[in-house]
Amino acid sequence: MQLFITSLERGMENVGPFWDDIIGWMAARVRSKSAANYGSKLVLAAASYFIWQERNSRLFKNQTRPPDVLSDVILQTVRYKLMVVKFKNTVKVRELLSAWGIHGTFLTDE
Repeated sequence: MQLFITSLERGMENVGPFWDDIIGWMAARVRSKSAANYGSKLVLAAASYFIWQERNSRLFKNQTRPPDVLSDVILQTVRYKLMVVKFKNTVKVRELLSAWGIHGTFLTDE
């Protein structure tokens, strides 16, 4: 739930908490190249990956992580990815990066 709440604060305000809502929201924006949609795609990809990894750990290794730890791993992974991507220097991009706590990254004027 923490992951969902944090994602809402970072560009997914109008998305419901159900899988169908998230997929529908993403499908409507699949061709968009905006920085906010890129961030949303990263959140979805990282969440899918780490939740599947958690599932496998529980089934095959009998290991679990608390949900807040899993959420932090997902958000840190997305944050690290956003730190290395070169975005155009626009107000919306700066707002997105600021929402993720990223400052002083390389922005291009292209």
